Amino acid sequence: YLTSLLDDTTVFRLSSCAKNGVLRFFLKHQDYNCWNDTPKPIITNNWTLPAQYLKEYLTDGSVDLCKDQLFYLDLETCSKTYTTDKTSLSCKVHCCDEGTTVRSGYVVEPDGRYCGFLRKKMCIHGECVPFF
Repeated sequence: YLTSLLDDTTVFRLSSCAKNGVLRFFLKHQDYNCWNDTPKPIITNNWTLPAQYLKEYLTDGSVDLCKDQLFYLDLETCSKTYTTDKTSLSCKVHCCDEGTTVRSGYVVEPDGRYCGFLRKKMCIHGECVPFF
């Protein structure tokens, strides 16, 4: 695979084979001007957490967390009305078999979703953690 987990972290890294392939490609094409281009960020404000910039799409239904994260399965978010007004209790979104109410696992809430009591915590990597 081009990228894979090399240890028990959730960081994807290039395999040694992929690293060598990228290096060979670069050395073969190093005279191209595009290697010197400075990329422009797609999102200029990198401090926005996913829960904030996804809020509109989640509430209007154009994004379904279960369908988008588990696209290879016929699942959808169990709750038809996703709301960001309520506080998440578990940082999990239950997924159901498409067109049914039969639960088939879950996905985690986007980072930045409020959770816990009095909105004093937020979901980060599926865990409800305190923030200051």
